[in-house]
Amino acid sequence: MEKKLLLEAFLLKAKTADGFGVIIGGFCPAEMKDEAVKSYSDIGVMNLGQFKDVFLIDYALAEAVRLLSPEYIKIAGASIRVEGAKSSTGGVLGNPFDEHDSAQEEIEEPLPGIYMLTVSGGPGIAFSGTFQEAVRLKEMIAHEKKKGKFKMKNLVKQLDSVSNLYIAVSDGSGSSDDGGIYISGLSGKQCEAFN
Repeated sequence: MEKKLLLEAFLLKAKTADGFGVIIGGFCPAEMKDEAVKSYSDIGVMNLGQFKDVFLIDYALAEAVRLLSPEYIKIAGASIRVEGAKSSTGGVLGNPFDEHDSAQEEIEEPLPGIYMLTVSGGPGIAFSGTFQEAVRLKEMIAHEKKKGKFKMKNLVKQLDSVSNLYIAVSDGSGSSDDGGIYISGLSGKQCEAFN
């Protein structure tokens, strides 16, 4: 039987070299949290605000996360606030070393017992739990978005009820009203937002 890796959630908020707010979080081995945060703090020397195109904002953000990610990071997310984007964008989540894809809206299991879902226009979530819990969360997100009543606080409340290890990423640019990242891990719950 495969030994389950003890994971911890990490989170940091920084500014890029060109002055754009960015929040990065994810899962790392429990003893590597401080090192992970230090690795991503180098985002402060990058220029990421030169694009206004929805695809290019996400692509540049995902590429920055890939470049900064230590090899032990298997799930990382980021949110960036770039003024001038026409629609909701600026949020990424996934394995930083995989090919950059648009939100698939499919439930994935990137690590044993860790389920991930990325929705076009946000949010993206990864959590320790079961496939059935992932299905319920996906249905809740779809239902609230269809009614135009999706709120990150409702999603976080649902994540709190099923898991003590999660990351929830919302887009930081465009029509998003609450860009940021919520995490829960061994050190408790934490949130960084732009508002």
